[in-house]
Amino acid sequence: MLVAAAVLDGGLEAWQTAGRPLVGGDDIGDDTDRAPAVPPLTPLPRPELWVGIEEVAAISRGDRPGTLVCALLADGFHGSAPTRYSRRGHIPGSRGLPGRDLLDFAGRELPGPDLAARADAVLHGTADSPVVLYCGGGISAAGTALALTLLGRDDIAVYDGSLQEWSKDPALPLELGG
Repeated sequence: MLVAAAVLDGGLEAWQTAGRPLVGGDDIGDDTDRAPAVPPLTPLPRPELWVGIEEVAAISRGDRPGTLVCALLADGFHGSAPTRYSRRGHIPGSRGLPGRDLLDFAGRELPGPDLAARADAVLHGTADSPVVLYCGGGISAAGTALALTLLGRDDIAVYDGSLQEWSKDPALPLELGG
């Protein structure tokens, strides 16, 4: 059985702005108000969608093909903002594509042409190179992966250890600036 996934574009605020109801806890009422039963989900592991620290290090050194993309805001990428991670900066060789820059003021994905323009400005020349996304802990990277998937890219993986893991090892390099 093929199961599709759905993402609430704009999050809870968009749901409420659209006048959709919220139900939970004691508000649920009797069984007639509940959502229909959903058949059990059998997860389909997709290990190719995740990479570890060794693979990221190999891409950074140029020992493995790939394009590293940091989904943090520009000041996080450049290392000019305070951080909760052990060290500031970005993984050498990576490009910056802030995940928040792919959303509009209401937190929704940008329209296709705008989304493509922002992504293409950073990813030009990478059509034949798999993209590995990271951020601080994998959350912004996952959102950026969704945006790139909407644009038709299917060669995307997330390094969910991200800077939380990378910055802890002083032997692993980080770059400041541009």
